[in-house]
Amino acid sequence: MTSRCYNSPISFSKKAFVYNRATVFLVFLFSILVAAAIWFAAQNFHKALATQKFEDTVHENIDMIKNRMQRYENILQSGVGFFHGSEHVSRKGWHDFIEAINVKKNYPGIQGIGFSKMIKPEDVAKVEQEMREEGLTSFSIRPLGEREIYSSILYLEPLDERNTAAIGYDMFSEPTRRAAMQKAMDSAEAAITGKVTLVQEIDEDVQPGILMYLPIYKKGVNISSIENRRKAIQGFIYSPFRMNDLMNRIVLKRSVLNFDIYDNGNISQEHLLYRSYEPSSYRSKFQAQKTIKLNNVSWQINFSSTKEFDRSVDTIYPLLMTAAGLAVQFFLLYIALTLFKSKHIFKIQSQELLKLSQALEQSPNTILITDLDGNIEYANRAFTKITGYTKDEAIGRNPRFLQSGKTGAQAYNDMWHTLKLGKTWHGEFINKNKNGVEYIEGVKAAPIFRADGTISHFMAIKEDITDKKRSEERINFLANFDSLTGLPNRFQLEERLGFAIKMAKRNSEKLSVMFLDLDNFKEVNDTLGHDAGDALLIGLSKRFSSVLREVDTVSRLGGDEFIFLLPNTDDSGASYTAEKLLKIIETPCDYDGNDMLVTGSIGIAIYPDDGLDQQTLFKNADTAMYLAKESGRNRYHFFKQRGLN
Repeated sequence: MTSRCYNSPISFSKKAFVYNRATVFLVFLFSILVAAAIWFAAQNFHKALATQKFEDTVHENIDMIKNRMQRYENILQSGVGFFHGSEHVSRKGWHDFIEAINVKKNYPGIQGIGFSKMIKPEDVAKVEQEMREEGLTSFSIRPLGEREIYSSILYLEPLDERNTAAIGYDMFSEPTRRAAMQKAMDSAEAAITGKVTLVQEIDEDVQPGILMYLPIYKKGVNISSIENRRKAIQGFIYSPFRMNDLMNRIVLKRSVLNFDIYDNGNISQEHLLYRSYEPSSYRSKFQAQKTIKLNNVSWQINFSSTKEFDRSVDTIYPLLMTAAGLAVQFFLLYIALTLFKSKHIFKIQSQELLKLSQALEQSPNTILITDLDGNIEYANRAFTKITGYTKDEAIGRNPRFLQSGKTGAQAYNDMWHTLKLGKTWHGEFINKNKNGVEYIEGVKAAPIFRADGTISHFMAIKEDITDKKRSEERINFLANFDSLTGLPNRFQLEERLGFAIKMAKRNSEKLSVMFLDLDNFKEVNDTLGHDAGDALLIGLSKRFSSVLREVDTVSRLGGDEFIFLLPNTDDSGASYTAEKLLKIIETPCDYDGNDMLVTGSIGIAIYPDDGLDQQTLFKNADTAMYLAKESGRNRYHFFKQRGLN
């Protein structure tokens, strides 16, 4: 921060005004009222701007949802057109049509596009046979049981693992789907279901789902009435949507908005389709409830502003305007003080100056003022507390006597260059106190200007950030290394393995991944205690590191499990390393006079023979390790029985 002083160009005659305390009070009161009026006006103005920005973003995102759902309806219309323009649509023909559209690229968020056929009970066996002849040898309509009419999924592309699970499912058998299909059939328009669980949910990542249907009628049939449409219905072109995948690909502005989506205006967990955030106790400054109409359904979306948005609209403009008002206030007050020369007012001024002086002196941060050569002219109490030097020891000296030698010369050069340009400099110094203890300071330095704009002094405000830096380093360590052994954790290992796989693929090399599990480690904990077990793990970690190459990595997963990454290592190299590891594990570790005896079981997976990616290599090495245990322990085993020692 820079400061400038100006002499008032205005002078007044002593006889021009009569001393009057009421006048001083009125001037002061008027200034306060002006500042308050400016504050409230600026606050209201910027609150209105922020509200408008929030509302604009809400409407923008609603438009994005509507436009995207309309695009999905359009692609279903193209599927209807494809059926109407073809004499017969086979499963391969449907596959080629969807592949040409390139759904995943051009319509992100959609789970697939399919065709379900209306089937009478007497035609079930025929349809099942036809589908089996087209390549789906295990095709059957499900769920089992006789019903008046079926609408089974025959085609669904792209035919990935999830969509394969849906082939044959009779959507007419489920009430929510059936209601939307009947709505589409009767209206000859697209219809959307309420919240359902898709049959594509085949793993633990179960998401709320919806489906969109468009009816297909027999060609050349009059469908002007509901009765005619029901007679002419052949099936449906439809798309299933997993709501999390759908909304994540619509790319709403999550840095600005949080939002919940409920179907049919029912605000309950049962009807929750999507939530973009994790619930917390934070109270948003802006909220809005909107209902959007999508074909036959209504979605209620509850929008709320995020912390990031609320911070972005917290402007300092009202504060600046108020500061300007206060500046006017104090200027008028200064004129009053000059005119009336009140001893009482001068006393208040003196108290304010004393307060400012005390604030500088009692500040918890170090404050230094130097001359243009950098020699200290003022140091507050915090300087003495942090550095150990008294004011008498510091005044007149250049602050370089605090240097530890660990701050680069470039930092000092940048600081002096910035200050001489009349600008503020921010940075960090590693200094040393009187007792030789190093500490880290965050520094803000700025020039002090005379009234004519020339620099008279330099001022530095410094904060001891040593503990903060150490905390950051500790957090970084814990994020990447095991807290007990200091070995890389799984996160670090996966990064290194990912890089090693790329290099091995580029250079046509092999690499080895080894899973090691200690045998009888639980007995050590049970007999000697967990401190002994920890000592054993630390000792073995050091032994492991001592026999590995610099390019190798050993990582502790937790408990008594370790993973080894050996780049550019084939079967023989892995065997050699495994034998060394088994040998050093057998060597007893001493703990308070007790020999701790354990052995190890090692599973080995080789890239690219046993896997081309991290998860496969980890899984196969783990499998091989259990084979080693089953084979008697204290040995190593290659995946797929390729070798056993």
